[in-house]
Amino acid sequence: MPFSFSTALSGLRASSNSLGVTGNNIANANTTAFKSSSITFADIFTNSLGVRLNGSGGAMQIGSGVATAAIPTNFSQGNLVDNSSATAASIQGPGFFVVRNAQGGQVYTRAGDFSINKDGFLVAPSGNQVQGYAAVGGAVPAGAALTAVKIPIGEITAPVVTSQVTVKMNLNSADQAGAVFHSPIEVFDSKGVSHTLDLTFSKQANGTYQIAGTLDGNAATINTGAAPSALVFDANGLLTAPTTLSVVPDQTQLGGASLPSINVNLFQTNPDGSQGPANITNFSAASAVASIQQDGYAAGSLTGLSVSPNHDGVVFAVFSNGQVRPVAQLAVASFNSQDGLSHLGGNAFGETPASGQPSIGVPGSGGRGEVIGGTLEQSNVDIASEFTDLIVAQRSFQANSKVITTISQTLQDLIQNV
Repeated sequence: MPFSFSTALSGLRASSNSLGVTGNNIANANTTAFKSSSITFADIFTNSLGVRLNGSGGAMQIGSGVATAAIPTNFSQGNLVDNSSATAASIQGPGFFVVRNAQGGQVYTRAGDFSINKDGFLVAPSGNQVQGYAAVGGAVPAGAALTAVKIPIGEITAPVVTSQVTVKMNLNSADQAGAVFHSPIEVFDSKGVSHTLDLTFSKQANGTYQIAGTLDGNAATINTGAAPSALVFDANGLLTAPTTLSVVPDQTQLGGASLPSINVNLFQTNPDGSQGPANITNFSAASAVASIQQDGYAAGSLTGLSVSPNHDGVVFAVFSNGQVRPVAQLAVASFNSQDGLSHLGGNAFGETPASGQPSIGVPGSGGRGEVIGGTLEQSNVDIASEFTDLIVAQRSFQANSKVITTISQTLQDLIQNV
């Protein structure tokens, strides 16, 4: 009879554990990237009564109750939802973000609700620094060492002087001799100061176009490698000469800065390096510029961040001059047995002997999941299932309580009859 009490008490403890697991799941239903847990039980048999055999030689043992066997974590994918934060990211597929705590230990998380601290480091809400691979010279080198991801707050990018200009345009073949067409282009000197390069095309009586240029109204030198400096078209309106065109501004008008020779690309370049179609045509259509490209820009300051749309976890810095530069690539860790990871709180998991050592690499490689920028992973808690489990655990608790009440009443009857 006393063993019946312990058996029922083990049932109460198991039901209480089940209520705790379910309650924890429900409490974290809105926790970013939370992974729900379940509970499994195992029966208990002891040899305290000895093993007795029946007539057929079968063992007769009285069970001693139930014990919690395991509380496995459900690592199934949570839904990804858009987030307005530029530093938000989520993992689609297996793997964990790598973060380093204040003690220098490495922990792992699925929650990508990152932010930037006062020192410019990308951090999790716990303050742990996000780990990745730093970009060098505008690219993330292969085999780079794992390090904290740092954002270049306050950094000013140096200006780049314009050296190449591409103008795709048409000069109307129906224009009369003497017609002049202007093509203004913004260019930058060595200090990042913006200037207007104005190319003019004057139609001659022989159908060619004389080229001239000014920089902020000051005359510039035109070099075509031929004299006179004129564009020549064939009967189909296709450019035949010259093949090169450069503009040399007056360096004395730049306030101490420099703006060397600017090459105007008259022809496109084929993939094999050969000369392609002309960028300037002479068809019977309105004279107009279709597009302008140039390779210079002013100095710029950091204005924002972006996580690569290629799902490779590259974090880009966006500058006020329109330039976008890679800062780092987020690292993703995978484990032989993620079920063996320990919960550390704060959406973090820790390595254990059961999980094995982490394999850390770039997103999308080695079976690791991809990193989706501008999104956060929701918890994978199924509220409907949790409430069902809650009812089952409650009924189990009530039933075991009833067993204890019944044993108590039986003992009371026994004592009264002695």
